[in-house]
Amino acid sequence: MENNKYLSVGALTKYLKYKFDQDPYLTRVFLKGELSNVKRHTSGHIFFAIKDEQSVVRAIMFSRNTGSLNFKPEEGQSVLIEGRVSVFESSGQYQIYVEKMEMDGIGLLFEKLAQDKRQLAEKGYFDVRHKKALPRYPRTITIISSETGAAVRDMITTLERRYPLVSVTVINTLMQGPKSQQAVIDNLSYADQQQNDIIILARGGGSIEDLWTFNEKNVALKIFDMSTPVITGIGHETDTTLVDFIADVRAATPTAAAEMAVPDQQDILERLRQSENLVSRRIFQKLDVARNRLDTLGTYYKLKNPELLYDQQVEKLVNLKDSLDDGIYDVIKDSSYRLSSMKESIKYNTPAPEIRRSTEMLMDRRNGLDRAMRIKTIDAKKMLTRMIESLNTLSPTNVLLRGYSFTTHNGKLVKDSRQLEVGDEVHSTFAEGNIVSKVTEVNHDGSRN
Repeated sequence: MENNKYLSVGALTKYLKYKFDQDPYLTRVFLKGELSNVKRHTSGHIFFAIKDEQSVVRAIMFSRNTGSLNFKPEEGQSVLIEGRVSVFESSGQYQIYVEKMEMDGIGLLFEKLAQDKRQLAEKGYFDVRHKKALPRYPRTITIISSETGAAVRDMITTLERRYPLVSVTVINTLMQGPKSQQAVIDNLSYADQQQNDIIILARGGGSIEDLWTFNEKNVALKIFDMSTPVITGIGHETDTTLVDFIADVRAATPTAAAEMAVPDQQDILERLRQSENLVSRRIFQKLDVARNRLDTLGTYYKLKNPELLYDQQVEKLVNLKDSLDDGIYDVIKDSSYRLSSMKESIKYNTPAPEIRRSTEMLMDRRNGLDRAMRIKTIDAKKMLTRMIESLNTLSPTNVLLRGYSFTTHNGKLVKDSRQLEVGDEVHSTFAEGNIVSKVTEVNHDGSRN
């Protein structure tokens, strides 16, 4: 056997890699699929697979390209990727080297839905305490749906079959498309203002895009703010939308929503028959008990002699009356005795004599105080008179009145001639008036200067 015609595994792999790298259709490929087995390496590279219903392709996105991502790749996301296809020599497998990746349109919607659901759940919008109870026997129900859909006809048929007493109104509403969101919100507001007992928001099955109006946050918040209980029946049993989490009751289908809204008349009739039988049995039981009691009382010996019914009672009443009279007399007697004792005690301990003695002492002390004050006043007047006379005696004015005067020089009293010199100007004060004079001669001990 000639060995030179056989290739090594490595040579074949390199050849295939060369062919992949040279193929213009593989150097730039655009794929749409679902992420699987997503793993983020510590180096920042992302390893994953992209798949659809038929095939799976391995992929890698190097850290130099991951900076352009505006979302976090996770399992199950629908994405659009751009890159090149080549062979990884070590394993001999082909894979796509991703340069760009973004979420597919429906993938973005699901990402936003997940965020809205998480936010509303954290704020408590899904809590049971916010759910309004459905009335047991509703009188009016409004259905918000498309009149052309089979779901409306099924709901009306179900309501009429189960509970023909209810009044049903259908508000024809656009249930899918760009304008459906506002149409649903407007008709929910209108129905809430009509004082309905229940509102059913329903539509038949469809694709996820057809049902997306009911995944909108604004529609869900509108249902939360309504005062009327709301039942949702959106799509098939496996379809669950955002409004189903906030609605007061979620039904799997529109027909199931109608069944939840009203009781079944057959069940009501059956309960009525059962209640009728129960009431009848209890009435007959009570009649039997009353009849037996009447028969028993009819043979009671005291009823044959009616006076036996009240003789003892009359005697007992007399005894009670006597006991009551005796008790009242004893209470009055005891109270009178205690009242007399209290009067004597008060009379013996009365403070009147002490008050009189204190009053007399107060009057004596008051009279003594008045006498002492009069004597004190007279003595004070006499002392004041003596002091005035002494002051008058010492008063300079009296001295002046006797013909004396005093002289000042530069505001100082002149007591000695040595305080003055010839030519000084002096002031002399008399009992009446004063004069200003000039010194013309000064004598000291009879000598002249």
